[in-house]
Amino acid sequence: MSEGVRWNEIRAIHPSNGQLQRWFGWLFAFATVAYLAVYEMRTSAFESWILSTYAKRISYKIEPGPSSSVVFPRSGPFDIRSGYALIPEFVQRLEAEGYKVADQARFSPDLLRLTRWGIIPPFRLPTSTRLAILGVDGHPLFSSPIASYEYSHFEDLPPLAIKALLLIENRELEEPADYRSNPVVDWDRLAKAALLYAGRRVGLPVHVQGGSTLATQMQKYRYSDRGRTDSIFAKLRQMTGASLLVYSQGPDTRTERRQIILDYLNTVPLAAAPGYGEVHGLGNGLYAWFGTDPASISRDLSLPGTAKAKVRALKQVLTLLCAVRAPTYYLLQNRAALAARVSFYTEMLARTQVIDEGLASRLELTRIKFSTHAPPSSLPPYAERKAVDALRSRVMWMLGIPGLYELDRLHLDIDSTIDGPLQQQVVNLFESLRDPAFINAHGLREKHLLPSGDPGKVIYGMLLLEKTPLGNLLRVETDTLNSPFDVNDGMKMQLG
Repeated sequence: MSEGVRWNEIRAIHPSNGQLQRWFGWLFAFATVAYLAVYEMRTSAFESWILSTYAKRISYKIEPGPSSSVVFPRSGPFDIRSGYALIPEFVQRLEAEGYKVADQARFSPDLLRLTRWGIIPPFRLPTSTRLAILGVDGHPLFSSPIASYEYSHFEDLPPLAIKALLLIENRELEEPADYRSNPVVDWDRLAKAALLYAGRRVGLPVHVQGGSTLATQMQKYRYSDRGRTDSIFAKLRQMTGASLLVYSQGPDTRTERRQIILDYLNTVPLAAAPGYGEVHGLGNGLYAWFGTDPASISRDLSLPGTAKAKVRALKQVLTLLCAVRAPTYYLLQNRAALAARVSFYTEMLARTQVIDEGLASRLELTRIKFSTHAPPSSLPPYAERKAVDALRSRVMWMLGIPGLYELDRLHLDIDSTIDGPLQQQVVNLFESLRDPAFINAHGLREKHLLPSGDPGKVIYGMLLLEKTPLGNLLRVETDTLNSPFDVNDGMKMQLG
């Protein structure tokens, strides 16, 4: 009897065939979901199809008159520096001066919805912007004197700089698991960052690390408020915007990966160099911080062995790449900490066989030398640019821009009424009037002209306007005073 009871008890707890089927069903479902999740994380097959399809629906068109279906960015270092975030204010100020909006963009419904969510549209914007002034004939009169050492193509980038960048910032970018893989998301890095963040929140003594890839970093330092990530929602917006951009040309991201590296090295912020201003991009950083030509750096990095020029070039590149994490701190406040960081990654480059031990040793022994003076200005003398300087001052006042430094960095083209060739003829004539031989040859030594004295000390000025059906249009504005003071605009003259 006791054995029967035990047998009945065993049979009672033994699962039925129906229960086994349900358990196997749940196990199979779990395994299927896990497999699909791993497959998706590895290939981004579903994500690439969804995002590339959606990106095609995001569009805009330019039509006459002001638009009611356009959203302007509100913040972000690049949007403010280029003037995109200031367009509503500019329009209001210019309309008060009598100007009207001629054409403006109309967003598609999907683009309008996306921008209202705070997601950056998947359009590739210029890596840098500057002011340009055109003459009445459409030819350029002025371009802001901002150094523009940018790499035009991925092939122009020094291979050693690419390898160093990926080692420091985004090691998985160069070799994707699948041609559709999303370069915006590094799942291992993101999971590690999330775990460290959670550990820090519960009081564990761990150092929080960022999980941002190069693509997400660009979204942050160009378009996020003050260049920072202030919430998980901001991070999600950054990742979404970056993902839409990489899939905007289709599911294949191999070309976009190279474009990410190129754009990053052309836009990464590198603090502000004395006498130069804000520095963006590796090429501009080499010029502003070390006074070196990026083209020569590329040549030197291709030298064999441990040539002195190669070591110096690689040291400069490594210094700037290691400063990216906190550029103002490393480049201006604590260069000793920057040197220690460079040493750490020099050792890592050797350990991963990106460079050999001999080159690493030479790098360790080489001290970095920052430039001690500001780069030379490319502006012509004051006397040769009085017209464009007057225009810059007027535009600066009309737009409410605090200074020429900010004005010159706007993404702004100005069509002026200045007659460029005539302006240059007048400038040349005024320069000739400083020459005693020219004065004598043209009979200008007569009474009431220049009978004596040094003609080089005479200041000439000219303000020429042409009467047209549109009004009196400025054609020439110049003087011979080689200083910021404008004789035509800055003084009162009593004639008679």
